[in-house]
Amino acid sequence: MLASNYACAQNNEETVSEAVTGLWKKAKQGVKKSSRRVKEEWNGDGLVEVDGHKYMRVFTKDLFKDKEAAAFKEACKELFKEKYPSTNIISVAIPQEEWTESTSRSLGKVSKYLKTVYCYVLAKDGEDGYINARFSFQRVKKVGKTWYDDPDNWPLWERTDVLVPSVYRQLKDME
Repeated sequence: MLASNYACAQNNEETVSEAVTGLWKKAKQGVKKSSRRVKEEWNGDGLVEVDGHKYMRVFTKDLFKDKEAAAFKEACKELFKEKYPSTNIISVAIPQEEWTESTSRSLGKVSKYLKTVYCYVLAKDGEDGYINARFSFQRVKKVGKTWYDDPDNWPLWERTDVLVPSVYRQLKDME
């Protein structure tokens, strides 16, 4: 009987381990999705509803004067062209004047400082419509340490909206 209980316990441990691993993966995916939604709403550039669907605003005015602005825009343009080689890029813009600053907390205390800049690429997709993409670059500084460029967010392709001409015109009028 002891051997049978031992075998059962081993099977239960494996099942529990697999269950915990599965839960962990689901939790990580949920946190990533939630943080992206919070980030979208927190940026102040929120989504706009047009014809029952939510879209990013269209940005073509470039306000960022940082010495790295050209390099940021070029990196986004290259990534965009890799994914959508048959499009005609209309604009690459960073519509903020300076880095957006925020903090990250751990156990209720500030653990990191964050600086983020957003870059938008707008392209015409033949005669069919437009593609509007948002990228971000993020710098991180742990409390008491030095700033570093976050390799996972350098740049991070955050979102892409495909716009039919009528939606594009409405979004363009909001700029």
